[in-house]
Amino acid sequence: MTKKEPSQDDDLAAKVKAAAAGDSRITELEAKIEELTEQLKKASEVSSRSQAELQNAKIRLEREAGEIRKFASEAVLLKLLPTIDNLQRALKLLPKNLESDNWVKGIVALEQQFLKEVGDMGLKRFESVGKPLDAERHEVLMQVEGAAGTVIDVLEDGYELHGKVVRPAKVKVGGA
Repeated sequence: MTKKEPSQDDDLAAKVKAAAAGDSRITELEAKIEELTEQLKKASEVSSRSQAELQNAKIRLEREAGEIRKFASEAVLLKLLPTIDNLQRALKLLPKNLESDNWVKGIVALEQQFLKEVGDMGLKRFESVGKPLDAERHEVLMQVEGAAGTVIDVLEDGYELHGKVVRPAKVKVGGA
């Protein structure tokens, strides 16, 4: 038997078959490219969201750390308030004949320096006399004659730290 020479028809059929196989391969590759493009898009969205969440968490943690630093001294300052009260009571009761004494002047200067230092830390005494009663800022110890709902006298000063009431003032209120 002799080998049959490939005919043009056979050649053409092979080319059509190869082209058809190539077309299906191109279709497969296009589908794969589309699938990978979709996965990349989803990964980019996840990455963007993660970066935004990380940035928000960083901002929140910085804000919380600032608040912690701002109020870290609160417990110490609360322990010092009775000392401040007693020092101020003692100086209010200072006999007139001792006011010019240098030692007493030194104690008064120390009191002023101490109040300035705690003030620099954010502790501030707030005024109450003549103000309307505020449940957050005032603790009513007694009711006396006077304008109803108005603070008449302060028995113990109230303090706030960076705007937050840390000790309400103990007051006499009008309304009896």
